[in-house]
Amino acid sequence: MSRQLISFFRLALPQTAAILLAGALVASCATSTEAPQAQSGLSPAVAADVNIERIVLQAYRAIGDRHLYEPNFRALSAETYRGFAGADAALSLETTDVAFSVKRDGREVMTRPTPADNSDGRAWGGMLAELFAGSMASSPTLQDSDRQALIRQAMAATTKQLDRNSRYADPDEARDNRFQRDGGGGIGITVERTEEKRTMIRAVQDGSPSAKAGLQPGDQILAVNGEPMIDRPLADVVHQLRGTVGTPVTLKVLRTAQGRELTFGMKRGRIIPTTVVYERRGDVALITLSGFNTATTDKLRTAIEKARAEIGPSIAGLIIDMRGNRGGLLDQAQAVAEVFIGDGTIFSTQGRHPDSRRTYKSSNPRKIDDLPVVVLMNGGSASAAEIVAAALQDRGRAVVVGSTSYGKGTVQTVVRLANEGELILTWSRLQAPSGYTWNELGVLPSICTAKVADVGQFSTTLVDANQTSLMRWHALRNPTSQEVTDLRKICPPGDNSPERDIEIASRLLRDSTLYAHALQVGTYQAARQ
Repeated sequence: MSRQLISFFRLALPQTAAILLAGALVASCATSTEAPQAQSGLSPAVAADVNIERIVLQAYRAIGDRHLYEPNFRALSAETYRGFAGADAALSLETTDVAFSVKRDGREVMTRPTPADNSDGRAWGGMLAELFAGSMASSPTLQDSDRQALIRQAMAATTKQLDRNSRYADPDEARDNRFQRDGGGGIGITVERTEEKRTMIRAVQDGSPSAKAGLQPGDQILAVNGEPMIDRPLADVVHQLRGTVGTPVTLKVLRTAQGRELTFGMKRGRIIPTTVVYERRGDVALITLSGFNTATTDKLRTAIEKARAEIGPSIAGLIIDMRGNRGGLLDQAQAVAEVFIGDGTIFSTQGRHPDSRRTYKSSNPRKIDDLPVVVLMNGGSASAAEIVAAALQDRGRAVVVGSTSYGKGTVQTVVRLANEGELILTWSRLQAPSGYTWNELGVLPSICTAKVADVGQFSTTLVDANQTSLMRWHALRNPTSQEVTDLRKICPPGDNSPERDIEIASRLLRDSTLYAHALQVGTYQAARQ
C-alpha cells in the first residue's frame, strides 16, 4: 500500500534541535492510509528475519509502476548491486548486454541472464534478488553485516539514480515520518538537547498528558520509567517516551526554577504535532503554518475562529506565515486552500501512472471569503506550502509576500516496505491553476520584501514593478535550467524569516487600496494565461 507525499526532505536534527516526543519531528508527511505505528523499534518478527531479496523485489515493482519517469533498470540494477555489496571489497559485478556476473576475488560466484525489457521492474528485481542471495552465501563479510545497513546501502544507491526527491527511509526514520503525518502514542512535549548535554522541555502541548500531569517548559528530564536520561542521546529519550496509547510512563525532572526534583506519572495519549499557531498582532491575526498533517486544516479553522472572536469586527485580515514550511499531506494542502477558495481549480498533477493525472477542485461552501489574506513565503517554503501559495495567488485570494520559494513541484508516493522502512518515489508534477509548474522555479511573491527599503514608504509603485516578472513566471511551461536560474535572481530565495515581512504584510492588510492593487496584479497575470 502506498501514500502520496509532498514534503521534500528530512531535516537533519542537531543536538540542540527540538523534537516532539512520541516521534522525532521531521519534515516528511504523506496521505494517511494506514494506522499509525505507536511502538518504537523494529517488530521482533521483522528484526529476526529481514529478507533483503523481498525488499528489492518490492522496491523495483514500485519503481516500475509508479516513478514519474520510466526507469532504465539495466543501469539502475548495477548501481543497486554495488550499493548492496559495497561492504565486501572482494565482490565485483561484471555486466554485458545479456548477463550480470558476480565474482569474488576474481572467481565467478554466479551469472544470471538479464531481462530483455529494460523497463520491467519485476524481472530485474527478481534477477537482483538472486544475485543478492548468491552473494550473501559466498561472502562472510555480508553474512556478518547488519541486514538493515545492507538494505539502506542498496536503496540509497537506487534512489540516487532516480531524482533528487526520491529516497529511502530506514525503519526508525520511517516511523518518525509516520508519526509526523498521522500522530502516535506519546506525551506531547517538545524537548531540546543543550550544549551541556541536558535534555530540556521546551514546550508542552495544550491538552496533552504532559500538560495535565503538570510538566512545564524549562524542566530538565532526569529519568524515564526509572532509567537515567542524563548524558543520553536525544534519540534515546524519544525512544523511551514513545509507546502505545494508554500505556503508563513516569518522568523524573529537575524543575530548575525551584531547584528541586519532581516525579510525574501519566498515560501516553495520541499526539499529533502542532502545525498551527495563532498570535494576535493588534487588528491582524498572524497564523503560522509549520507543516501539513492530519490535524492542520481543523486547527487552522479553529485559529481563524479564535482570531475573529478575540479581535472582533475590527479585524484587518489574516497573515498565513508559511516561511520554512517544508511540506506535508497532499489532501491537507487541498483542504487548507479550500478554506479560502470556494470553487474551481486548486492544482493539478501530471505523471506516468494513470492515477497520478488529476485536477483537484474545490466545492467548499464553508470558505472564508470576507477576510483579506497575505501569505508569507521564503526559500524554505516547499511542497504543500507552495501548492497553497500558488493557488491563492492564482485565484486572487491572497497576496504572496516574501521571497521566492524552494521550487519543489512534484508529488511523491510512499511505499511501506517489508522491513517497516519506506521507499519515497516521485510520481507526478504539480501545476498551478493558471497552468505553470513551479518545480525548480518556485512561487514568485507578488511583493519581494527584499526590495522594500522603507516599510512606511511602501506603495503601489513597488507592486507594479513586479508585474513583468510575474508575467514571465506564469508564461513558462518547461523552463530551461538557465531560465530558472535567471528568474530566481529576480527575488532570490531567502532562508530567514525577518520581522519586516510581517510588518509589510500588516501594512498591506491595513491599507485596503494597496491590498486590492497587489491582489489584482497577481491575479491578472494568472488570468492572462
